[in-house]
Amino acid sequence: MVWVDGEPMELASPGFSIYLTIGWPSPQAFGEVLARAGRCVDFIELGIPSKAPLYDGPVIRDTHRRVTGYGLGVEQALGLVEEASPRVPVILMAYLGEHRDGVDRLLERAGRVGASSILFPDLPFEYPDMIEWYVDAVRRHGMEPSLFASSKFPHHLLAGYRLYKPLLVYLGLQPATGIRLPARILDNIRLARSLIGDVYLLAGFSIRSGSDALKVLKAGASGVVVGSHLVRVYNRRGLDAMIEEACRIREGVKGA
Repeated sequence: MVWVDGEPMELASPGFSIYLTIGWPSPQAFGEVLARAGRCVDFIELGIPSKAPLYDGPVIRDTHRRVTGYGLGVEQALGLVEEASPRVPVILMAYLGEHRDGVDRLLERAGRVGASSILFPDLPFEYPDMIEWYVDAVRRHGMEPSLFASSKFPHHLLAGYRLYKPLLVYLGLQPATGIRLPARILDNIRLARSLIGDVYLLAGFSIRSGSDALKVLKAGASGVVVGSHLVRVYNRRGLDAMIEEACRIREGVKGA
């Protein structure tokens, strides 16, 4: 369950989300990008700027470099989200390793800006002993947990995610974002679905088109998220083209 303007709602299934690094392409332009993108997504994933985005590919890493180059810190980044006041559910993404000393403060602030959840992709790999703490802490701050898994994640751990009743499980289809989608990935999605039951399964890291999205959804994903591909479109052809492409992919998703 997620909350928007104080009202409960379910994540759309099939669902379409995009990923944006908060403050990209600039702090001044971010609000417009977020507002326009929000018109053709069901929910949105926003990355808190990181100096070491370990699981991101070169395209998304470049957005982090650009934003951190502006000197945008956590408070300023979340302030931009609060100012933009997105009209769709927001899932924040951050690296726990960068925030361990202030993670309670981060969760409290994330809850106050209206985030539905905050995802730490490094949590199950680097800090597995903190998963139960994380689940309790995000709920204490008015959010729901989201848990990350890779295609090579241990099966018993992935199956165990069901016990936490998360908002979603995010399945990274590749070791890093922005890699092409090989056929074997679809088998990994089918396996993940069999392990987590009816938990919302969000797939990302290699989706570039509506046809890619359809394949992933038909394999068992509940929703898809696209990031690197849209940044490339923006870099080549600008914001209008990026939004058109996002809306085109969403049409493909809804065709599922």
